[in-house]
Amino acid sequence: MADRKFKTKMKVILLLSTLSGALTVRRRPHCHACFNGLCHSRSTVFNAHKFSGQLAVDRTANILYFHYQTNRSIDHTGAFDLNDIKFKDIPKIGFTFGRAVDQSTREVFMSGTVGIHKYIPKTNTVKSIGLSDKTVWHLQYKDKIYYSEFKSKGIFTYEKNKLKSINAVSNFYVDDFVIDKKNDIYFLSDSMIYRLKNGTKTAEFFIDEIFSLATDKKGDVHFIQPGSRSVYILDYNKDNLTELGAIGKGTPFSVVFDADNNMIYHDVDDEKLYYLMPNYSLCTVTTRGKGKNVKKFVSMRNK
Repeated sequence: MADRKFKTKMKVILLLSTLSGALTVRRRPHCHACFNGLCHSRSTVFNAHKFSGQLAVDRTANILYFHYQTNRSIDHTGAFDLNDIKFKDIPKIGFTFGRAVDQSTREVFMSGTVGIHKYIPKTNTVKSIGLSDKTVWHLQYKDKIYYSEFKSKGIFTYEKNKLKSINAVSNFYVDDFVIDKKNDIYFLSDSMIYRLKNGTKTAEFFIDEIFSLATDKKGDVHFIQPGSRSVYILDYNKDNLTELGAIGKGTPFSVVFDADNNMIYHDVDDEKLYYLMPNYSLCTVTTRGKGKNVKKFVSMRNK
């Protein structure tokens, strides 16, 4: 009996010792994305809902704005504080699709089924600012409002209650567009990217690929391939694309950058919003497949 008790006691001591050792082992960081050879870990910002439309970030307060729909098909426009990890719904407005932020005033412009609304964070209020006969598809803000219309050609500006067509883009159906640090406009039309350089009167073909477009904190334009998960940045000196790396899995769609230039994206495969932050482990990107079946994969590597 004493021998049995001794053996049982030793087993318990051994088990506790093993658990203690396991708990003290440092967890290896995840590598959900690889940019410039550095691993990035992802955190879920929001999930279990259907998302649609653009993402937008107020970089002064680091607040992410987005639209989501509940399981009961009720529309909301939400605001998520990336610094304090707080969430709230924007009052008196449900469905929105286009979203853009005036970084100097922190005001948020949002398009609904018709018209454009302005959300004022300081007073937590929303008001209509016009275009009540327009269904706005995409919004950008660069000293004034830029927008495209649903199933219509062109890009327009809206300033002081007056709209103006950008003539050089008037013959293009625009699916996505951004304005970079040079005030050049990059836009997606008919599965190709075009560029309208600031001060010119003709839009030029840029690249024959489908990309999601985004500008970072510095105004540098990024190109994200949803299918392959590749992420590129424009090299302004050479005027060509440089591959930054890739996201490890899923299908990244809408992309924005926060106040620290960290990427936030909507993964349409699992309907989640993800937030990427560097963990400074080293990584590599490998390519598998050919043509339209190309996929990028991310793995950690030793120093």
